[in-house]
Amino acid sequence: MRTDNTEWLPAWEDPDAPFRGPTTAPAGTPPPTDPQTHRWRRRLLIAGISALALIVLLVGAGYVYYRWRFSQIHKQRIAGLAPDSGTFNVLLVGSDSRANVEGNSAFNDKSAPVTGQRSDTIMVLHADTRQKKAMILSIPRDLYVPIAGTTGSNRVNTAFDDGAQRLVDTIQTDLGIKINHYVQVDFVGFQAIVNSVNGVDIYVPAPARDKLSGLDIKTAGCAHLDGFQALAWARSRHFEEYEGGRWQSDPTGDLGRIQRQQDFIRRMLRKALATRNPIKVNELIGDGIKNVTIDQEMSSSDILRLAGKFRSLNADTVDMATLPTTPFTTRIGGLTADVLRLKQPDAQTFIDRVNGITPPPAPPVTPANTRVRVLNGTGQSGLAAQVSVALQGPGFSVADRGDASGGRASQTLIRYAPGALDKAELLQRYLQSAPRLVSDPSLRTVDIALVVGSDYTGVRDTPAPVAPSTTPTTVAGKGGPTTTIAPC
Repeated sequence: MRTDNTEWLPAWEDPDAPFRGPTTAPAGTPPPTDPQTHRWRRRLLIAGISALALIVLLVGAGYVYYRWRFSQIHKQRIAGLAPDSGTFNVLLVGSDSRANVEGNSAFNDKSAPVTGQRSDTIMVLHADTRQKKAMILSIPRDLYVPIAGTTGSNRVNTAFDDGAQRLVDTIQTDLGIKINHYVQVDFVGFQAIVNSVNGVDIYVPAPARDKLSGLDIKTAGCAHLDGFQALAWARSRHFEEYEGGRWQSDPTGDLGRIQRQQDFIRRMLRKALATRNPIKVNELIGDGIKNVTIDQEMSSSDILRLAGKFRSLNADTVDMATLPTTPFTTRIGGLTADVLRLKQPDAQTFIDRVNGITPPPAPPVTPANTRVRVLNGTGQSGLAAQVSVALQGPGFSVADRGDASGGRASQTLIRYAPGALDKAELLQRYLQSAPRLVSDPSLRTVDIALVVGSDYTGVRDTPAPVAPSTTPTTVAGKGGPTTTIAPC
């Protein structure tokens, strides 16, 4: 365990432990059953995947359906978990522990072996069994909070340095989020799970790379990620995109990485829900249980009960959210550190939701719940990165950025997904220029694609007054450069 005051390297992109290649594990084989029992279990398995695929990204959800499989999962005793009360909150933690890969050179550098464990991926899977709604809430690693069991404050991910119990206590005590169960997976399991579903397709608006994590996507559009590249995508905190003829670093840091992870989760979820081949499902189960830890109180009946409520789950209806934060600077271990604090009252709205407190009807559209893709339509080097930083000022959630296709744009365009007109109008009020609104039914993983034209002059600190209603263009691709949105 590291004892100095220097900051841990991010969990998913530790350069001392490059992730070089696939790790495969033999899938188990369920015990024989009579035909009637076999049919019942198969129907149960197929129905249950719809609910448990939510956990596939981090935990390989299918493992719980056979009790003999369930008994093979490593369990950890965690005190103080909240009792179930109509909501089901699972703390999902990504660990970079090498405990399961001792001696494997793909994960450990013999000259400088990595010990202990760290976590930069902290999410809460929230399932409301009464309203049959689900959400994944990401907690930024740099969130500065009092650490349970200590007399000081630090980044929330440092609570995991001393084990799962302290992290659970910190989230319940200092953030006020009720945790019913705990699931942890290391990055060996992450890669194996992705490989078991034959990889995942993602969309990138520009070539992307991260020299430390090993990410290397050479062309814009749909990219197929195997387990290695998927992990490199999830680990990336030194993300770069090729824009305006040069490589541009992602200015959004860890918040940008969370957006990429959430996009990957939705795509992985959609892929897992489509898995109906019993052999492939069994492989997914076998890979999932090998590197997973759950709390001692989680039972197979908990998961089966949840599966019954969510058998018709649609991946596109699962909300992806991040606790709203604002940056500030403080001293940690005698050093100046850039960290985050909760942005209230916005953050409390999300905390209340995962705690089962009914929100008021028709919550207002805010920058925090508006996901934006920024596309440079001018050819000016670095413009998309500049606009991304400017949009973060009022709190917009910038998912990704790149170059627009189809030539130079004289006028800025706001392309919006179905049902996101109100978000497009909000962004329009924050821009100093007068962008045109364009309906774009091909948008899937973001609410808005902002195509920045040569008329762009900046982002307002506060929105302009509501303008008289205008009729937006209803067909994408007319009157300016188009956004190539591949279905993936």
